[in-house]
Amino acid sequence: MTRLFIGSIATETNSFSPVPTTLADFEQGGLFHGTATQSEPMHFTAPLHVWRQRATAEGIEVIEGLAAAAQPGGTTLTKVWHHLKDRLIEDIRAAGAVDMILLNLHGAMIATDEFDCEGALLAEIRAICPDAVIGCELDLHCHLTRRMLASADLIVSYKEYPHTDIVPTAEDLWSLALRMHRGEIRPVAAVTDCNIISVWHTTKPPMTDLVARMKALEADGSALSISFCHGFALGDMPELGSRMLVYADGDAEAAKTLSDALARQIWDLRHQTRPRMMTEAEAVQAALAAPRGPVVVADVADNPGTGAGADSTYLLRALIDAEARGAVLGLLFDPMAVQTCAGAGEGAALTLRIGGKFSARSGPPLDLDVTVLCVVDDLRQTTVGGQQMSCGRAALVETGGGIRIAMTDKRVQTFHPDAFAGLGVELTTAPVVVVKSTQHFHAGFAPVASGIFYARSPTAVRFEGPESPYRHRDGNYWPISDGPFPT
Repeated sequence: MTRLFIGSIATETNSFSPVPTTLADFEQGGLFHGTATQSEPMHFTAPLHVWRQRATAEGIEVIEGLAAAAQPGGTTLTKVWHHLKDRLIEDIRAAGAVDMILLNLHGAMIATDEFDCEGALLAEIRAICPDAVIGCELDLHCHLTRRMLASADLIVSYKEYPHTDIVPTAEDLWSLALRMHRGEIRPVAAVTDCNIISVWHTTKPPMTDLVARMKALEADGSALSISFCHGFALGDMPELGSRMLVYADGDAEAAKTLSDALARQIWDLRHQTRPRMMTEAEAVQAALAAPRGPVVVADVADNPGTGAGADSTYLLRALIDAEARGAVLGLLFDPMAVQTCAGAGEGAALTLRIGGKFSARSGPPLDLDVTVLCVVDDLRQTTVGGQQMSCGRAALVETGGGIRIAMTDKRVQTFHPDAFAGLGVELTTAPVVVVKSTQHFHAGFAPVASGIFYARSPTAVRFEGPESPYRHRDGNYWPISDGPFPT
């Protein structure tokens, strides 16, 4: 009988965050010891549900191991990384002989003593299971390393940013792994370094066209799988960067020809695809000047989904200075302020110190006279993949100038308008909505937004130069260096 092992360890490491990722962060994000598929699907457990369902339908025995996920943050502590890795390795050893191993990883996890956590994990698994088909699903903001490629038979990343295709990607990986196990295909990989560190939104041309081309090439048999691994610009490690990964069926030359061509396309589009960033004041003024609202402003540098604190005050200050009555900002992470509001109760008027607590990049705290409008013990929102998630206890306050601030005691990205609706906010009445997110908000907010702007605070990490911020990755990348394109 065919036997499948499934598991997960996932977090995204922001090397510039001073706050380490601890075991408590994994416990809060989701820590399951072989039981993840017994609960409702979450952002990082949804693929495990897919694989169990597909395997069961095929009569394949499923052994489920550790599944652990933490909100993106600073470097994972050494003892935490080894605790999780060793537990998953123990689960694999205890499983005995397995034919397939499918893992949902992130691809940008860094520990105090390990730049390439996923590569190290996969290498150890390969040593234990030399003949098993090993496949992993990665976030497209991954560091695609040589060790990962040497240890896994199949690596498939999301194609969309925002990541609306987590479940379809899991389906793709399942199909490839099963076909490889049955001897129907012989995947061979080719990788081309794009020599770029940037951010790519797949919600508009030309990136929508590129994603469509990748899918068409898979559909017509030109490739078994194509992944554009964007890289994670806030993860300072030697192999940081964007790479094109192509699997062909037994034809290494064809795979390399295609990966080179697609990487060259990314290079040629580098200026066109670079997101336009505004200062916080520019974004607020542009939003207020729009003929109608709501205009969404993304606070890209304060996204907890990239390991930031979600308590930056720069855009809040810009709203106050612009007298943006009716504006809404959230979800701002401030457990102390939420606790104070909960104790004071709805309708209470008080002076509240808001934000500026996570790190120096958060800016100064603001002391504001506010009224508590709403307190919710367990605010829920829809994630980018469609699952529901808890945002913790939340409070909505309003300043004397009519600006509403949604705060939580759990550091989470703002994904969907229902995060505000749960606090009684009708967004169609707001001229400006500031979200603590870089791009994942787009899936939920684009249908209700009259416009979208991207703002970056003055303390943001500026990887585009003129000086490289990295200590472990060299500065030979665009836009610090303009080529030529590597061949």
